[in-house]
Amino acid sequence: MNNSDSRTGLFFAIPLAAFGMLRFISDMLTDASADWYQMLEGTFWRYLVRAPSDGTFWGGLSVQWVKLLAVPCGISVLFLLYRFLSHNLKEADYRWRQTSTRLIYVLGFLFMVTIMEIEKSTHLFGLRMAGQLAGEAAWLNHVLHLASALMGWFYMKWLRLTPSDSV
Repeated sequence: MNNSDSRTGLFFAIPLAAFGMLRFISDMLTDASADWYQMLEGTFWRYLVRAPSDGTFWGGLSVQWVKLLAVPCGISVLFLLYRFLSHNLKEADYRWRQTSTRLIYVLGFLFMVTIMEIEKSTHLFGLRMAGQLAGEAAWLNHVLHLASALMGWFYMKWLRLTPSDSV
């Protein structure tokens, strides 16, 4: 690794964080109104937000397989918060690289998305969530989120707040 490590991390973290926030907001909108996404029909935006599959490859990818990015998107948001809110990047990078920090963040995101998926498929907790959308399979959601946590573990290990030779 070289001096561009932290810039490379920003290159990946900014779009992932933006996409994750867009999906999270669209998830909340779907809980409020199950058909709000229809105003996006016929545009590429329809596939970037949470909406039922329209039976196409992109619709299936958007409703189901995008869950692989859930934990890396959340990790990206945290990385940007560390990067832009820390007064001492060297100290923040040290904390960021700790195994305990990675465990807390990755398992925390995994726990959060697991609870959300359980609620969407069973309404066990009585929250006002829209539930499963057309094209979603509850069991596959859990498998994809587990794979997402594994990806998030390695992604977080790769991200650096400071160049590796200055640590």
